[in-house]
Amino acid sequence: MRKGMESKYKETTFFGMFRISGPKLVFNFTLLNSLLLIGFIHYIFSGFELTDFNVYTPEIAKDLYNRISGMSASIFGIVIAALAVSMTIFNQKVLEPLEKTRLLHKFLFPFWYLVVLWGCVIIISTVAPYLYELGNIQPIYLTYLFLFELWLFIYAMFFAIKLTGLLIRLFLQNARVL
Repeated sequence: MRKGMESKYKETTFFGMFRISGPKLVFNFTLLNSLLLIGFIHYIFSGFELTDFNVYTPEIAKDLYNRISGMSASIFGIVIAALAVSMTIFNQKVLEPLEKTRLLHKFLFPFWYLVVLWGCVIIISTVAPYLYELGNIQPIYLTYLFLFELWLFIYAMFFAIKLTGLLIRLFLQNARVL
């Protein structure tokens, strides 16, 4: 593969697009707000005792894993559909200049990142209930996994809201070009 082609290919990989988009995509208000919200939820659930993790019984965790799994699978499909719709509506005249300046990479990568987030949520919420059945895992680790899953779900939800705002802005800008 020629050098130019190889560098173009690397720009289309997950980590290549992450480098183009930059860490600001991940480290932004959605990350901070999701951490604050999960801390607040834990604070309320634990009866205002930050160190009390006994409230997360296996029954509650399994029920929430089941609910999160279904919601996440639905949202996963919605994100893919939103990507398809946004690409068909986008002005074709603008795509080539956007690709040359790598702005198209910055537009598309948040979709890929969000699908990865929802995929992780789905995998964890599908596998985690079976970990309770094994019996050889310390309960505190299962509690940490549950809190991580809850945080990841909230983070992905906040990121989806951010992506919706990005789509609205881009559609408005696209309408101006027409």
